[in-house]
Amino acid sequence: MSLEHVTEHLSVEHSRNTAADTVYIVRIDGTRFGPYSPEFEPCSTEVEPNKALIYEVTLNAGAGDTLERIRADGSVETYLITNTHFQPQMASVEAHYTVRLRKD
Repeated sequence: MSLEHVTEHLSVEHSRNTAADTVYIVRIDGTRFGPYSPEFEPCSTEVEPNKALIYEVTLNAGAGDTLERIRADGSVETYLITNTHFQPQMASVEAHYTVRLRKD
């Protein structure tokens, strides 16, 4: 896969901020960080079934922490964070964290 293809794919992914969901990171000790939401640029986020992309250059999260997703309708979903990976800015793709998740 070429760099251009990866960049295009990630740009398309980032443009798909579909809902006004708000995300918080809850550390093992109960400390809560956020909100990360499409309205709070540049700290936007996208949540998919097994991962979240959080467009932030510093993220205080790690394996064992919880991602709390508050949906636009007020419902709350929680996910166990299994891994985090930082991706520096690359061409037109903003720096972000990929957070791997498992539904609680």
